Amino acid sequence: MQTMPPPTALSQPRLPQQPQYVISDEDHARRKRIHQAWAAYRGELAPPLAQIPGQPDDNVLSNRCKAIVRRGVSFLFGKELEISVEEGAPQEAQDLLDTVWGRKETRIPLLQKLGMNGAMAGCPFIRVVPEPDHTFRLVVVDPAIVNIQTAPQDCETVLLYCLEYCSDEQDDLGKPRRVSYREEIACIDPDSDPNTPDPTIDTDASWQIQHWSRIGERGPWTPAGEPILWDYPFPPLFHCQNLAMPNDPWGEPDITQDIIGLNNALNLTLSDINRNIKLYGNPIIYATGMGDGSLAIQPGRVMELPLSESKIVAVPITSDLTNALAFADDLRSDGDEVSGVPGVATGRMKDLPRGQISGIALELMFMPLLSKTEEKRCLYGAMIIAVSKAL
Repeated sequence: MQTMPPPTALSQPRLPQQPQYVISDEDHARRKRIHQAWAAYRGELAPPLAQIPGQPDDNVLSNRCKAIVRRGVSFLFGKELEISVEEGAPQEAQDLLDTVWGRKETRIPLLQKLGMNGAMAGCPFIRVVPEPDHTFRLVVVDPAIVNIQTAPQDCETVLLYCLEYCSDEQDDLGKPRRVSYREEIACIDPDSDPNTPDPTIDTDASWQIQHWSRIGERGPWTPAGEPILWDYPFPPLFHCQNLAMPNDPWGEPDITQDIIGLNNALNLTLSDINRNIKLYGNPIIYATGMGDGSLAIQPGRVMELPLSESKIVAVPITSDLTNALAFADDLRSDGDEVSGVPGVATGRMKDLPRGQISGIALELMFMPLLSKTEEKRCLYGAMIIAVSKAL
């Protein structure tokens, strides 16, 4: 599918022969990190222990990544968000914003999806799509298919957005094939003025949209029609950083490789504890002087041994279960510190306070998450304002 239905071309720009953007190794690495973050969110974590043949699986998979994302998005976009025009603006402008952003039941899920994409990729994207009835629709775009080209010495000035994804389809004969789709949204600025997020600046800039397709992994791209002129000083695609990151258009995600590593380490520790309890939770008992006989151990039953010198002995097993549980708790705490989402925010009963607690103490408990949320509000808020101005 295409990410945007091609509107009627306002003019006929020069048709580029092939796409401008070249996918780099860093683009491939970033896409891989995004897929790994989503896999961790869905709980698709590698089992740390090999299953013993013929026995139940001892692996314990505790998904800490999902709790981090859900709680962060809830703090950021959990309540109704009012989007209003400035004082003195015409009522028609407010009506338009209310229509496009939608009512609460539409607006909040839209923003929450945006926040989840930011938590995974570090940079969420939202697109303004014109509708045939002269209205607009806001679409959350998957960051894994987006690549950004910025000005050589200004990483905050975007010159081109490249959207690329693949689809497994069938040809006319019913044979499977892989089709790649690409869309390039390129800035056209005759006087090369700085392109700023404010649509009132550099009004002579516009954007050109071109769709391409390709069958297979290699070969030339085929343009899908003529270029489309987006005759506005702002692009149809808006983005922001999830968490501030200098010198890079992509911000910092919530789910990073170190957090996934801590989650895997926690699962390994919990799985080891679970297997040790299964194997050594009960003492190993043996008897002497029984010959080829065996013991049938039953609760409340007194066993009679055949010989007076026969003995029943329990093998003492040394297990450091206490320290193992303490280490697992340390891993959870490390995850809380790195993610900025304390256990008290995720509802962990052990961390919930008991009795009366002061407001200052309660604020200190949530301070990491509150500080993180305030940073996100500035970044996401600037994008919401830019989208609303563009509308």
